[in-house]
Amino acid sequence: MSPSTAHTWMDKDNEVQEWMRGRTARPAACRGLYLKRRREQGNAVAFETPVSRKRRIIAYALTEADGQVDHTMTSVRQLITQHGYDVVHELVDINATHKPLARPGWLEARRLVSTGFADGIAVLNRDAVSVRDDEYEQELRWLGDRPALLLLVIPEAAP
Repeated sequence: MSPSTAHTWMDKDNEVQEWMRGRTARPAACRGLYLKRRREQGNAVAFETPVSRKRRIIAYALTEADGQVDHTMTSVRQLITQHGYDVVHELVDINATHKPLARPGWLEARRLVSTGFADGIAVLNRDAVSVRDDEYEQELRWLGDRPALLLLVIPEAAP
């Protein structure tokens, strides 16, 4: 065994040992499940917050220039009404950047949630929030601090 191979093997072994002792973040293989649970926990806290009216949810869609906005919004609206909530606003970002904080529609949804006009946001899938795990987790954290719901028509895929 060459010194460079031994070093690589030992580094990997040390990483696993540290993770098992809880000193490092979760391995990437569990990331999808972690994010799904984080969203569900945030929603559970939001559900525990009492409201004396129907919950008000924003229907949000992110589509490409030739995307199916009507189909997406229909699915999101159906999800909101199936839960017995009210659709208070519909926002769409068409052919926008994938960074959530660079999209005018998503920023407006955040503003409406932060001012108390809405109790949460409903989207088709997690990609409507962000395709990047770190950005998605940041938005989950922001919503959880309010506490606000994030409803997905198509839940996150967990490995």
